[in-house]
Amino acid sequence: MAQETLFHLTKCPSNSTGLSEDCSCDREVSHYLNLAKWSFGLFVFELVGGLFSNSMALISDAFHVLADGTENMINVFVSRLSRTKRDEERVRKIGGAISGYLLLFMGALIVYEGWERLVEPHEVRWYMTFIAIVGLGVNLRQRWIHNQALPEHRNNQHFWQDRHLWSDILASIAVIIGGLIMLVSDGLYWIDGALSIAIGIWIVFLTGAKLFGFELHSHSHDHNDGHKCDHKH
Repeated sequence: MAQETLFHLTKCPSNSTGLSEDCSCDREVSHYLNLAKWSFGLFVFELVGGLFSNSMALISDAFHVLADGTENMINVFVSRLSRTKRDEERVRKIGGAISGYLLLFMGALIVYEGWERLVEPHEVRWYMTFIAIVGLGVNLRQRWIHNQALPEHRNNQHFWQDRHLWSDILASIAVIIGGLIMLVSDGLYWIDGALSIAIGIWIVFLTGAKLFGFELHSHSHDHNDGHKCDHKH
């Protein structure tokens, strides 16, 4: 006989029987694990590419991706803890705060390094643009995967991860455009530092909104299975 589920994710209406075999929460865990694998793989690829191409913007984007991968792992642990703790909201809040402060530190570091590169520009090699294009493709793939999440798992964690994936996509596009400008121009390598600063400031802005509970939108609706939910993001 299946073991009765005592504590369950509040955003998972699929478990209407109270039996652990009817719970879909493991899919939320595997969902973030899958995203983390893509993030860590892209981090290594962009970091190595940034070091060889001498692009601070590419390195900044790599650490941005690393922070997102780390957040995915935090989401994994939060999802697992939520199944064993009564106060799911508190668990998710602590997990969000940890990932938020991590991103805040990373964003500040990127701004500092970008400023140094802006003041003292370095030559950037042409293939950094190709690496950024690959990074954009991976980010688009990640968002496609993220959109496959079950309706019951589209909670606050899902919302903020989606925002971070969008920031990754926009950062990759900015790096590509900057790389193309540096490729056709003669010595405009200060753009590399400016892009790093822009990426860092965006991370700080997004993280500040998360840490201070800025509500981007709020709505209430019924899921297809009749479960009513109120989202405040």
